[in-house]
Amino acid sequence: MIAQVISSLTLAFGAWMGLFAMLKPDWISRTVGLTPIEGHAEGASEFRGTLGGLFFFSHLTTLVLLWYLDQMIAPIIVIPLAAAWAGSGIGRMLSIWRDEGTNTRQNWIWVGFELGFSVLIILPFVMMLRLIHITG
Repeated sequence: MIAQVISSLTLAFGAWMGLFAMLKPDWISRTVGLTPIEGHAEGASEFRGTLGGLFFFSHLTTLVLLWYLDQMIAPIIVIPLAAAWAGSGIGRMLSIWRDEGTNTRQNWIWVGFELGFSVLIILPFVMMLRLIHITG
């Protein structure tokens, strides 16, 4: 149960980040260190859509299903979102390794954040596997 609560708090934070990014695209622009290309209005749409709407609805949906579904099935619902966060961290590490000038303190902080988010989100599934292992 504690794993589900920890995962839920992480998911709620991810949903909050998405909602805030939808409402305040300038905030997420500064947070991730990106600015829209001058003369291209689509930049704000990208911040609101991808870093806002995608984050908000994916985290919120996962959170709702984690509590709504049967307790033996619910932990499975976290796998895709946890994998997405892990993929983000792995992709960033690949960039640090391959792309000139990306081995920065800020990038390593984001790697830790992304991989940590992945671990916190997937906790209910890990605990379910542990329970199956212990009882099986």
